Amino acid sequence: MSIVKWLLSLAIGGFLIVFGITKFTGGAHIFPLIEMNATALGFPMADLFFPLVNYATGALELVAGALVILPMTRARIGANLAVLPFLGAVVFHLSPLLGVMTPAGYAQGADGLEAALASGGGFVREHFTAETGPELFALAVVFLLLAIVNAALHKGDA
Repeated sequence: MSIVKWLLSLAIGGFLIVFGITKFTGGAHIFPLIEMNATALGFPMADLFFPLVNYATGALELVAGALVILPMTRARIGANLAVLPFLGAVVFHLSPLLGVMTPAGYAQGADGLEAALASGGGFVREHFTAETGPELFALAVVFLLLAIVNAALHKGDA
């Protein structure tokens, strides 16, 4: 059972670290998309989603990823903390701020964020690809379930 717990923690931690890094490199298009939708829906302070909430989420993912991998923190805090980013992702996907069907990325690929920021205004639909799908939502649900199972497996550990 300890090998299963270790592999599960490693997979969850690796996923969190990779996705946390994308929040700081400009590869994550989700928070600009949330900002665009929040602005359209009239949410106050919608412009905080990118970059502030984007960076805060990235930091949470990096910390949770490291803590769930490290043996000395895995049981006490890492396994439980790792649930939060996935829970947040599922909640946002189920809200009108993001939705289940999301664009695959920026319209101009890797240069999409720079192009969107250079346009001078807020994010608009044309900044994102026309193709949408439920893949990111499905990934969030699967990893939320894995993180919950992982936390439950580590519940009795000291």
